Amino acid sequence: MKTIAVEHIDLASMQKRYRYSVMALIFAIFLVVISGISLVLMSMQLDLPGDDLLPHITVFITACVGAFWAFQASHWARSDPHFLDTRSHNAWLFITFGLLALGARGLVENTMFDPPTGHFLLLLRYAIFCLFYPCLFIGIRLLPGTSPLRASMIVDTLITTCCLAGIFWYFFTITLNLPLPVGIGFSDWLFRLRLALLSISGDVFLLLVLLLYLQHCANLHIRRSIWILGGGLVFTILGDIGCSWHDISFTPSVPENLWANLAWIIGALLIGLSTLYQYNIQVRAYVQSGENAATVGQEGAIAIRGQRLHWFHVQSMYVPLAFILGGLCIIEVMYLHWVNNEAVNSLFVLSSVVGMLIVTRHLFATRENEALLRERDQRLQEAEQVRYLVTQLSDILELDALRERILNVLITQFGFTSAMVVLLEEYDQPLSEHSHLIVSTGSRLVNTLNYRIAGDTILYRLVADRKECELLWNVHANELPSELRHWQERQHIPSMHFFPIIYQGKILGSLGVARHVLSRSDALMASIIRSYADQIAIVIEHAYLYQDVQGREKFARAMVNISTILNAAAMEPIEISQLICAEGSNALHADYVAFYTRRAEGLLEPLAVTMPDQLESSDLLTDWPTLRIAEYEQETAQPLHPFLLEVGPSRRTQPSSESGAQTALSRDQQPGSRQFALRAKLIRHRIYTAILAPLVTGGRLNGLLIFARSVPLGSNSDLSFDEADIANAQDFVEQASVAFTNAQLYQSLSSANEQLKELDKMKDQFMITASHELRTPLTAVQGYIELIAQYDEVLPKEQRQEFLQRAQMGCEELAILLHNVMDASRIEAEAAIKPALIKRVSVKNMLDKVMIMIEPQVTHDQRQVICDVSPQFYVYADPLRLHQVLMNISTNALKYSPAGTPITFSAAYSTEQETAVVISVTDKGKGIAPQDQPRLFQRFYRLESDMNSPVRGSGLGLYISRRLIEAMGGKIWIESRGIPGGGSTFHILLPMAR
Repeated sequence: MKTIAVEHIDLASMQKRYRYSVMALIFAIFLVVISGISLVLMSMQLDLPGDDLLPHITVFITACVGAFWAFQASHWARSDPHFLDTRSHNAWLFITFGLLALGARGLVENTMFDPPTGHFLLLLRYAIFCLFYPCLFIGIRLLPGTSPLRASMIVDTLITTCCLAGIFWYFFTITLNLPLPVGIGFSDWLFRLRLALLSISGDVFLLLVLLLYLQHCANLHIRRSIWILGGGLVFTILGDIGCSWHDISFTPSVPENLWANLAWIIGALLIGLSTLYQYNIQVRAYVQSGENAATVGQEGAIAIRGQRLHWFHVQSMYVPLAFILGGLCIIEVMYLHWVNNEAVNSLFVLSSVVGMLIVTRHLFATRENEALLRERDQRLQEAEQVRYLVTQLSDILELDALRERILNVLITQFGFTSAMVVLLEEYDQPLSEHSHLIVSTGSRLVNTLNYRIAGDTILYRLVADRKECELLWNVHANELPSELRHWQERQHIPSMHFFPIIYQGKILGSLGVARHVLSRSDALMASIIRSYADQIAIVIEHAYLYQDVQGREKFARAMVNISTILNAAAMEPIEISQLICAEGSNALHADYVAFYTRRAEGLLEPLAVTMPDQLESSDLLTDWPTLRIAEYEQETAQPLHPFLLEVGPSRRTQPSSESGAQTALSRDQQPGSRQFALRAKLIRHRIYTAILAPLVTGGRLNGLLIFARSVPLGSNSDLSFDEADIANAQDFVEQASVAFTNAQLYQSLSSANEQLKELDKMKDQFMITASHELRTPLTAVQGYIELIAQYDEVLPKEQRQEFLQRAQMGCEELAILLHNVMDASRIEAEAAIKPALIKRVSVKNMLDKVMIMIEPQVTHDQRQVICDVSPQFYVYADPLRLHQVLMNISTNALKYSPAGTPITFSAAYSTEQETAVVISVTDKGKGIAPQDQPRLFQRFYRLESDMNSPVRGSGLGLYISRRLIEAMGGKIWIESRGIPGGGSTFHILLPMAR
């Protein structure tokens, strides 16, 4: 396994070189056409002197052009930074040398001026030309996109070539009995035939080797370039056949076949063009798949496996050919010629070479078989070890523990220095640039570390590529997140090999390994790790499924709990909001859950909070800001649907300290800014994304749930919410909305029920009050009237007048009671005082009027009235209603305090409000207990509830007073210790008038 790291390429340079290849193709076609026309014209004028010069020069030029193209491809492969090995460079460089050898033949012939007549010159020409074969053979062996052939396969091809040469030699020299050219002896002719046969055999050998490489080529496009190279070899064979036929059939004075030169021209140009095509294929493969070299991988091996039977005869065809050659030798020896025949001797020599090659092939095959058996045994042993190690992993269902154990096995059992596991977090979703990767790293020096990354990083492209590759850290270190880059720098390893983790065609992640010194061969170790990756893919898939089931079970349990709350007995909104926060934290794995409820003022106020520490949520509510509904609606186009709130920048760009996080905020995002109050609160807890899920009731925003996860300081992973979590939040908030709405409805029903009970109680109190307070004066009226009616004739005039006055007083008392009842009903209905009735009122004048009204009662009780009020106090009030309130309080002070005790009126500026005045009325009665004071201002409530109490009243006076003062923008309250003789003080606060 050899793969190259991914690196970006200059697209402009790639397009420029592609245009260069197209122009080279056009130039080659033009050159072939011009050469063909020239050769046709020359064939019509064979009697011209020097007619062999132009073909030889043309062959030399075209061979140099093809060599230049091959050298150009080699130079690009050497100079481009995305080519990280020298295989392509060396392959095309040797092809360059081979084409130069092809052109050197024409150069040699041009420098001789005369056709070669001696063996030495002829041998020199073929020797120079034969350099073409080893150079091209080495170039083919190094071609990119092919697997190196075994030595036995090369020997098989060589045996096949020798057998074909031997059979050809037999039929050409012994059977056919061709006539010799004039002026050439038999020995000279055999020498020429041997050289020609050697040349053609070299071409056949290269063509057979190329066919074998076609069998092992993994890439379809690379196979096409090899076909182009094969076409060039075919034309070279045709040229060699034409040249060889001329050498053995004609005298040196006869000109060469011009069509052989044209075949050489076409062959040289095709070979040169194939190198440019191969280079562009590699660049295109790099751009499309992220790799810059198309080497054989697992997929290519699988693709070729089905074709090997089709090409099997290319490798094994030497067997029947050897039998044929051996049979011809036997026939020749036994029946046809003498053994001392020179042609027969050459046949025997060639057959002996084939025999030695067969023995050599047997030795190679034996050694390869032994190596394969050892490798098989070792692989079985390694496979058994891998199965044993994976069996230990199968019991681990937690992904965190599984990743740590996988790394531990790679380091302790396989001897790697460092290891990395990259897994997809959203394994059940299509892989995209927004997918999150969970990266776990381990080494002998550093404990296991976990990271969570997202975006188009080098690791994402590595996983998406689904192929084995070697990642060079010095090239791609800058593309890693800062945490991973720091980890890599501490390891001091130049590269890491990655193997895809694939389960049933679905990519789960990648497994990376590295060590400073390898103890086994790369190929064997790659096979072991590949098998290990295939085995752990099953375990990881099971862990994913277990995690998914656990998450679904936890979410379902939370939904069941919410449903149970819906069917449970009545719960208060505060109580159910706390339960919703707790269940939401469990269901969505949220560190923070805040529950906001809507208020009538267009605000969202926090009602319950769940946080990672064990503090009471009631103690934390004050830390969460109140939100304005208008500001919330500005955050999203659909305020009635859950959405992801981007709180701050990515964690990777955040400072590493809390103070740094504070300074990272812009000025308009500081905690003092209301617009960003929630963002500032969340960023203080290192929260970078949050889900805002509204509670909707009847198409109206009723509340808000905020789910968030914090990133602890110094943590290597970011588990913040993303768009994929919104669906679960939507399902949860729908159930929570129903539960909270039910709680609110229950609270409303409970409040209404309490109000009904209170009204019922007030009705009973009213009936008691009416039956007592109304019956007493009514009985007096009825009694005096009956006395007058019965004894009118005998009653003195003065006594009759007294009875009538007392009956009149009873009627007036009844009228006052009924007036209070009607006044309370009217105040309840109106609930406010018209602004036009509010005037600037002097406190001093108002108290003087009250004192005049109560003067008769004060004189009768022999009381002292103290009024220490400065004339400077003015308030805004309804004069008539303020007089009514002061009369109610003053009358109560006289009724509920012993005769002879003083009554005090006072006024002062309020200490609570700078623009308010407090009017106070103090008596020296028995006081009011603190527990009775909150109910004192309710309707029909009386402290003297005894039916025999001498003090009568409707229980509406203080209630009416409270409502009137509140309607004027003030308030009324009482101060009393409930000690007899300590008395009570009623305070009235009203807005001050200048």
